[in-house]
Amino acid sequence: MTTTSDVIVVGGGVNGASIAYHLARRGVSVTLVEKDNIAAGPTGRSCGIIRQHYSHPITARMALAALRFFENFEELVGGGCDFRQTGYIFAAGPDTIDTLKANVALQQSLGINTSVISVEELRDLEPGVATDGIVGAAYEPDSGYADPYSTSVAFANRAEELGAEVLVGTEIRSVIVEGGKARGVVTDDGRLEAASVVLATGPWSGRLSKLFGVELPITVCRVQVCLFERPPSLQHDKVFVDSPLGVYTRPEGEDLMLVGSVATDEAKAGVEHPDHFQRVADFDTVSRYSEQLIQRFPDMDKGRFVNGYASLYDVTPDWRPILDELPGIDNLYCCAGSSGHGFKLAPIVGEMMADLITTGKSDDDDINFFAFDRFARDELVDGGYPHKILG
Repeated sequence: MTTTSDVIVVGGGVNGASIAYHLARRGVSVTLVEKDNIAAGPTGRSCGIIRQHYSHPITARMALAALRFFENFEELVGGGCDFRQTGYIFAAGPDTIDTLKANVALQQSLGINTSVISVEELRDLEPGVATDGIVGAAYEPDSGYADPYSTSVAFANRAEELGAEVLVGTEIRSVIVEGGKARGVVTDDGRLEAASVVLATGPWSGRLSKLFGVELPITVCRVQVCLFERPPSLQHDKVFVDSPLGVYTRPEGEDLMLVGSVATDEAKAGVEHPDHFQRVADFDTVSRYSEQLIQRFPDMDKGRFVNGYASLYDVTPDWRPILDELPGIDNLYCCAGSSGHGFKLAPIVGEMMADLITTGKSDDDDINFFAFDRFARDELVDGGYPHKILG
């Protein structure tokens, strides 16, 4: 099999599907290649949180634009993303409250609907919360969460309607490089030719890049999520990031709470191969989440553990993605290292990558913030929080 297109996008997670959609909208001939099914990797296990609380104007602007995209998803893409506009709370302790206040001021200057609220106002929004260790919070009424699987499938389906070819169950073996340029890929089903190739392969990106001599500064780590049944006495209907305890929660369905970690130490649980890792949550993690839940929401002592699972993050040294053409090979692009931000920013990352591929970039483009050579230049950005996933 030999198929020729303008661009091959490798990876059918939310970023790959978004890139394919944005390219197809521009009339570009696209082939999206996924070794399993759409959103079968970490995207399908993402918690789907959509927030705008970022420490840098570029990522904050991207988050705002992504929120607007999710709010109008059905009109823009077709299909549903199941966006739930629940509101988002970021609770801060004494060590992070000044950073939070500075970030809220930055976000407000960009037009983000957010404010600093007192502990008393927090109790009004979350009547069941215990506020030990919390001195203030940020509140975004417009944020919430969506369904990553539905979002990714909708992007892929719309790309296909616009003329893209979507190949699932197709694994790439190598990237074809001729004369210093990417010319396509070799898959387990044959050769696919293209003028450009995009690696949107998340935790698999580092392994693939080594095939053509590029070392990506990406660490693959295992992260865990648990579901707990909520007692009727506790009404918890917002996304809640608990900086003092290092966890986040959000509602799931009618009576469940989803719980995960924002603590950077979890990211130290490295994974040697992204296809082989423990997919069930550890007993110690279940116990720790249970204790933290009860500490923050005392009525959860009447709740119960339902299920727990693990997924993967692809993490760069500054917890921000690489969105760039890779060095030494023309027309070979990378969209990887999402570091836990992949889903919430995907609508805008897809647009930025489509612009990069079709028109290149100038010195003042926002995408330069995510350049591959920032690591060599030692220009990493520190968001100010000890939990770097918070951005």
